[in-house]
Amino acid sequence: MPESFYIWEDGQRNGPYSSKEIERMLEDQVITFSHECEDAQSGNMVILDELFEPVPEDEDKSADQLIEEDQATTAEDPGPSPDALLMRCHPTILRYRKSLILAVIGIIYGLWMGPIDIWYFIGGFAIATIAIIGLLIARGTRLYLVTPRRVEFIWGLIAKSSNEVLIEDIRIINIRQRGLSGLLGIGTIEFSCAGDSIDVMFTDIWKAQRVKALVRELQDTME
Repeated sequence: MPESFYIWEDGQRNGPYSSKEIERMLEDQVITFSHECEDAQSGNMVILDELFEPVPEDEDKSADQLIEEDQATTAEDPGPSPDALLMRCHPTILRYRKSLILAVIGIIYGLWMGPIDIWYFIGGFAIATIAIIGLLIARGTRLYLVTPRRVEFIWGLIAKSSNEVLIEDIRIINIRQRGLSGLLGIGTIEFSCAGDSIDVMFTDIWKAQRVKALVRELQDTME
């Protein structure tokens, strides 16, 4: 490496500077590695980063320091809480076909007979409203949860009951998808710990395959 350099900045030549002075100026950020410099002896032009390569921050640290920093980072980011909700859903509204059909009939009836008498219109939409409210209440009584530790089925309107299985205990995951709803990704997931018994069942939910993949991924992280 040459012993002295000129630094070019804004069309002006400054220096000469020794290599030690150049290094100190780089550390103090007086100049940057993109500055052009001139060999005071040969006159050759070169960019500073070709002579003084920046040292990655980790290379200045000992192995023990890197291990301590990695452990500190792990401690700061312990991962999701065991009770964090990874999935929360209800059955799809397509499960309640009778209520949907009744609501559609009520709306059509109200629109069709409404011009004859306003009470036909009101009656039709009243029937549709009652059907939709009943659908939402029935749907709200079934809740499915997936956390990093368990899958859980909660049912009931006022008095709640639940059934859960630990992720690590699940041995069998079956999915049943049928007809048009199956083509849309709607399915029923059965979680079993052993044998043919079903411990927890998620009935008629969207993206059933994705839920199964989520549970399998959680099991893989535990191994």
